[in-house]
Amino acid sequence: MKIVTILIIFTINFNSLNYDYIDKHIDNFISYYEKEYIKYNYYNNESIEEISRKLNKQLNSTLKNKGEFIARYSISKGVDPYLSTAIILHETGCKWTCSKLSRNCNNFGGNKGTPRCGSGRYRKFNTPEEGLKFAINNLSNYVKKGLTTPEQIGPKYAGSKTWATKINKYIKSLKKE
Repeated sequence: MKIVTILIIFTINFNSLNYDYIDKHIDNFISYYEKEYIKYNYYNNESIEEISRKLNKQLNSTLKNKGEFIARYSISKGVDPYLSTAIILHETGCKWTCSKLSRNCNNFGGNKGTPRCGSGRYRKFNTPEEGLKFAINNLSNYVKKGLTTPEQIGPKYAGSKTWATKINKYIKSLKKE
């Protein structure tokens, strides 16, 4: 719609040869779309493609090649994609072979609830993407409360005193890839 508006403005003003007016609107148009492109394709000055490549190097089994999905969905929810991936890797073992819960139930956060997976109390998700969204949405609830680091999230999320240290090791490993 905006491109149509610019073309109309261009056409109307072309006859009067008001090039400064046209240049101003074209510059505004380009600036807007550059900002939108960066908003959806970069995170902390790193391209989504680069982040995805790094994540994919450590995602295996059920999560093989899900790096771009995790990165884009995490960012859309205000969550650092390295943090979400680190927690998912820690919870599922998907750096090697995903846990049985992950492989059979697409459950990447140890989430309990219905529909149940088998005879256990853990929740089943129909697709890996559905399970990832649930895990990332859960993490975004911590971020919305201002808890953005493993040290801040750990006491509320995990019972282990070493959890934050383990998550930070995953983050460091993911970023250096």
